[in-house]
Amino acid sequence: MTAADTSIELTHLEWNLKDGGIDGDNEDRRIQQLEFFESCPKLDLLWILEGAGWHEGRRINDVASVTGLTALPPVTSRIGDGRNHSVMFYDAEKLTPSRPHTELARGAFYHGVSRDVFDVDGIPLLTLGTHLSFDSGAARLAEAHFLADYGGHFPGWPEDKVLLMDANAPDDNDPELKDWSRVPQYLWHRYREVLPDGSFGGWDRGARNLLLKSGWCDPQSEVLVQRGPTVGYWYDNEKVPLRLDQILVTGPRIEVVDYRTLKPDAPDLTRLSDHLPVQLDIRLHRHPRAPRANSAT
Repeated sequence: MTAADTSIELTHLEWNLKDGGIDGDNEDRRIQQLEFFESCPKLDLLWILEGAGWHEGRRINDVASVTGLTALPPVTSRIGDGRNHSVMFYDAEKLTPSRPHTELARGAFYHGVSRDVFDVDGIPLLTLGTHLSFDSGAARLAEAHFLADYGGHFPGWPEDKVLLMDANAPDDNDPELKDWSRVPQYLWHRYREVLPDGSFGGWDRGARNLLLKSGWCDPQSEVLVQRGPTVGYWYDNEKVPLRLDQILVTGPRIEVVDYRTLKPDAPDLTRLSDHLPVQLDIRLHRHPRAPRANSAT
């Protein structure tokens, strides 16, 4: 097979680790998370959220060591005590940063956005990692406007892009709740639409809808098996299974191979964080393919 015929397969993983896997002075969860990373098949890109306290000691280096990946500079949450970080790791043997690491619209996001351009054996790829605001749909929608710009061929940036995020809102496969008592009333403002009269509607999917209508696509539309929820097992008062953790793609060279929520089996991932990891496998082609059907109409 000639170079002109080849494509490159990439495996992405994103995981919200809940407080960096640290509970006070206890780092048992973090150590078990490291053991999980060490057991994973080879990853090409890893987006870690809530690496709280990871600026201290060797915690970022620990992940790099067990995965064989290289860490980019962390993105620190704008609001808070300056201890909450998100970190992008990449396989330096397969991906070469072609621009300096930058944060997208620094100060406009609660948690921030890592914006990184890689050369993948001659194919440019833009990877965005973020953690949308938890406090309201309005806040998430305001943040999503900055990400929507990249849904198409935004001048000066690669056509092919991957967006990894804790969206803090359901995706389209999460049904509306018939019984909202399953969510504490004092948290409704985080997840539900706030209507003009101050009453509540259904799930607030405004940020997600904006992204889809701007050209980003849900990989689920290209995978036959529906992935599982990523949350809904940790808190006794929020036993609602939801797919809050999401990955979106756009661009003519990306072929989705697999998209899944990792199953909470051995090890029991439900004991390690309040979120389950999400994995996306893509095939990056050298030449544009037929346009994909957009997730939004």
